[in-house]
Amino acid sequence: MKKIQYLFILLALGAGCVSCSDFLDPETDNTRDEGLLDEAAYFCGPLNDVYSDLPTLFDVKMDVMTDNAVKGDLIGDYYRCGIGAMSPALNPLNIWEQGYRNIRKLNIFLSRMVLDESTSYKTPVRFFALTTEADYEDNLNMFWRLKGEAYVLRAYWLSELLRNFGGEAADGRMLGVPLVGDKIVSVEEDLNLPRASYDDCVQAIIDDCDRAVNECRLPDLYGKPDATSRVYGKTIRDHVSGAAAKAIKARTLLYAASPAYNKSGDPDKWETAAIAAAEAVKAAGGINAAFASRDDYYFNQIANVDNPNYDVIMRGQVLKGNSALEADNFPPGMYGSALVNVSQNLVDAFPDSNGYPIAESGLYKAETPYADRDPRLNMFVGYNSGKIGTYTLEIFEGGWDAYNPLKKTSRSGYYLKKTLKQSIVLTPGQQTSTTRANILIGLPEVLLNFAEAANEAWGVTGDPKGYGFHAKQALRRILTRANANGAKYLDEVILEDQSRMRNYLRNERRLELCFEGHYYYDLRRWYAADPNWQDKLNTTVRGTRITRGDSGLHFEEVTLEKRIFESPYQPIPYTEVFNAPAVVQNRGWK
Repeated sequence: MKKIQYLFILLALGAGCVSCSDFLDPETDNTRDEGLLDEAAYFCGPLNDVYSDLPTLFDVKMDVMTDNAVKGDLIGDYYRCGIGAMSPALNPLNIWEQGYRNIRKLNIFLSRMVLDESTSYKTPVRFFALTTEADYEDNLNMFWRLKGEAYVLRAYWLSELLRNFGGEAADGRMLGVPLVGDKIVSVEEDLNLPRASYDDCVQAIIDDCDRAVNECRLPDLYGKPDATSRVYGKTIRDHVSGAAAKAIKARTLLYAASPAYNKSGDPDKWETAAIAAAEAVKAAGGINAAFASRDDYYFNQIANVDNPNYDVIMRGQVLKGNSALEADNFPPGMYGSALVNVSQNLVDAFPDSNGYPIAESGLYKAETPYADRDPRLNMFVGYNSGKIGTYTLEIFEGGWDAYNPLKKTSRSGYYLKKTLKQSIVLTPGQQTSTTRANILIGLPEVLLNFAEAANEAWGVTGDPKGYGFHAKQALRRILTRANANGAKYLDEVILEDQSRMRNYLRNERRLELCFEGHYYYDLRRWYAADPNWQDKLNTTVRGTRITRGDSGLHFEEVTLEKRIFESPYQPIPYTEVFNAPAVVQNRGWK
């Protein structure tokens, strides 16, 4: 049986090389015996496979390719790529094969989702035992819900491919990725497909999101108003919904409007993004939708179908009994490996307790740098004399947690706390764990997407479409989530200044979404088109060294490493460019 690893492969003659893997092997399609398709579980196999392939853990190591963090052990692809080794042949964010594999599975599933008017139940398979009129109605609703879910997941994977590989070619064209549409691509076909335009890829994502909402009528949130419905009730809150479709659409349009992909600065793109983002905010519960506590958001309520908060819009599978991120990132004094070390750059980005940047703060003091700061600094970062759980950090020279390569302690002077459950114990014989999932889209991102797009389209407080909320209100929700005084700078300094609002919003995205897989991409969409992009991406990453003296503690900044990238756009994988000559490389990569 023919097997091929990548979507595009050169079908060479004679002694030519053909790679071997299971990517297009029918065994992965869950088709098996066609007679088994009468059973719903087998019928839905491709859809279930795609759900299973959603990321399950936050990719916290991605931030070591930015100035947010460094890698403690000085090894691994993220570390190497952050200091200059990224290339078409080496990229830890290469999801090309995974993305197209999942799109193919979804196309298989969608090809089956055809109504048959010649049967009494119409659907291609019976999802329920059919005895009452309500059963027939639920059966048909299930058909539309599952079809809608497939469209949302296809939009998600295409958006991920576009986020990772969309960019400017050497000839100046703004390109996305090859589009296969509804086709179930097979090895016998001509796979030398060119990259579609960036805008055409955006439109394909929008079309799938709109189909899910308009054609398939996916509800914004499951469990509302009928929590007991077997089709739309609370027990399926882990499935993608109408709110997820609208959020994917909004994120995609935000990227498309950003300077990297909107080089002409077309204001209509910003307004389109703002409208889509406003609809996503409404779908997620509105501008005043409730936030859970951070422990509930990330851990305690992540699998609870009765959770009153709907701030998790889309997530991967729930992991139970997990302590992987803690084992990787707790300090060695807590039996962790301290792999991701937060930078001084990120610490400096946290404002004071009134929301003022520390360069403009009347509260910040260099001799007590962690006092009177935004509460998120303590929530997200382990610093000297701070705590992780009940463990007090001693990062001054001579302290247990200060940098010592023999002990494998943090080399930046800081430890990661964001996305970690700090009450977990790793002590041998006393280990505990938690329930967690990768939150692919959450309410904080939805609000920040709207705030950014609305500010660019309509200004700080503009609301020309009559949504009843504006950019400033959305940002205020983020700033005051854990700090009642967090919006003072917004109210006292930014006022109606669109430029100040833009810069402040970018910093807020960096803080609120750090270590959740956003900042690396945000830097590129903001600055890739800037002639001085290297000043923003190829930055020097700093740490702190703390010494004790008669007058107290002394804090000294130290240089850790420099970020080096040859291009502001991600490279197309070497194998794809080599095997499919129609696929052109992004600018800056050979």
